[in-house]
Amino acid sequence: MKKLVIFTLILLVSVAGWIGVQNLSFSSVHMPSEQGVDKLEPDSEDETIEAETDEPETKEKEEPASQEGWMGKTSRELMDTMGEPDRKDKSAYGYTWWVYEQPTTYLQFGIAEGKVVTWVGTGDINHMSDYSIGQPYDEVSDVAPFSETLTLETEGTYTFELTEVDLAQRPLVKLDDETYAQLYFDTVTRKLSSIRVMSPEVLLILQPYRVTYRGELHEPPFMSEEEWKTVQAGNEQQIMTITNKIRERHSKSKLEWSKLAANVAYAHSKDMKSENYFSHHSQNGDGLKERLEKGDVHYVRAGENIAAQYIDAAAAVNGWLNSEGHREALLDGAYTHLGVGVHRDYYTQNFLTIP
Repeated sequence: MKKLVIFTLILLVSVAGWIGVQNLSFSSVHMPSEQGVDKLEPDSEDETIEAETDEPETKEKEEPASQEGWMGKTSRELMDTMGEPDRKDKSAYGYTWWVYEQPTTYLQFGIAEGKVVTWVGTGDINHMSDYSIGQPYDEVSDVAPFSETLTLETEGTYTFELTEVDLAQRPLVKLDDETYAQLYFDTVTRKLSSIRVMSPEVLLILQPYRVTYRGELHEPPFMSEEEWKTVQAGNEQQIMTITNKIRERHSKSKLEWSKLAANVAYAHSKDMKSENYFSHHSQNGDGLKERLEKGDVHYVRAGENIAAQYIDAAAAVNGWLNSEGHREALLDGAYTHLGVGVHRDYYTQNFLTIP
C-alpha cells in the first residue's frame, strides 16, 4: 500500500490528507514578498503575507485525425499519427512518457518495449475514449456505475478498494479485459477533468488504491540516482504544463517558468524527503519567505503547494485541484511565474507574482 501527501503555501497555508490506500496530504501558502492518513476531508489553514516591494500585475502541432484505440499500439504507429513528441520523459514505472503539447490538448503516452501501455490526457481528447472531458459526474456514472471494489485476475487475484474520496475524485473503471481507466473529476465543478488509461500490468505497478491480493505484488523497477534525476525533471515539466492547461480551462493567464523558484522548490522537496517530514516550514524553522530570500528570488507575492507520495505528476496536480487551498493557488490570476521542484515522490510548487 502506498501513501500520498499534499500541501499549499500563499504565503497562505492549508493541509489535507489522504487518498485511499495511499495517504494524501497537501498544504497551500500564499504570501506577498516576504503550505494524513485515513482522512476523508482535508483540513486547511491559510496565512497571507504582503510584500515590501511594489505591486504589479509552444510549440504547436496540428491534431491528428484519429487517436482511438492507442493501447497496445506500437511507438511507430503513434509517431506516424502524432509525429515526434515534444519530449520524452522517463517514468518511475518502467515506461517512458511521450509528451504531446497541442493547442487544445495535452497527452502523455507511456511506451514500454515499443508499445503504448498507458496514457494520460486532458483537453480535447474526447475521441480517445468513451468519456468526454467536461462530462458531468452523474452522466458518466449513469453510463458506467462506479463500484467500491474492482477485481483483477492475472497470475494472482487483486481487489482494489475505493474510498468515498476515491469514488468522488478518481473512480476506477474497466474498459475491457486489457484496459482500465482512472477518471479524474474536478469535485468543485463535478466534471471530468482528465483521464488515465492503463494496462492491467501498469495498474498493478501503480497500485493507486488500497489493494487486497492473493499472489505477488508488482514492484516498480530499481532506479539509480541519475535515473531518478531524469524522472524528477520530467515530473517537474509535466506539473508545469498540466497546471497551465488547468489555468487555461479556467480562463487564467499562463504562468512562466522561474528557474530560481524551481531551485528553491526542489531544495524543499529534497529536504522533506531526506529529513522525513512534511511541512511548509523546514526543520530549521525557515518558511517560504526565508527560503525564497536565500534563493535570491524577488517577487511581490508568493505561494507554495506541497504534496507527497503521489504516483506521479498528473496525480499530484489532480490532488491539488480538489483541495480548496491548493486549488486557489493553482487558479490565482495574480500569479505570473511558477517554479516546480520534485524529489522522488515529494512535490513542491512555488508561485510568484513578478511585475
